[in-house]
Amino acid sequence: MKKTDKISYRQKSPKELQKDLFDLKKNLVESKAKLATGNLTDTSVFTKIKRQIALVLTLLSQNKDEK
Repeated sequence: MKKTDKISYRQKSPKELQKDLFDLKKNLVESKAKLATGNLTDTSVFTKIKRQIALVLTLLSQNKDEK
């Protein structure tokens, strides 16, 4: 993940982060389905998506602690 991606996540509101989290989890499930059907050859997407999910969850917990 690029540094600019991390910065853009930090500038989002908690509501936007929740939406992004939902989209990332949906994308992860879709990628797993593609892998199971044989349509996915690049398995590095799993690690990338999981790291983005972890970043969003971290930012949400930090926002929660601040309030």
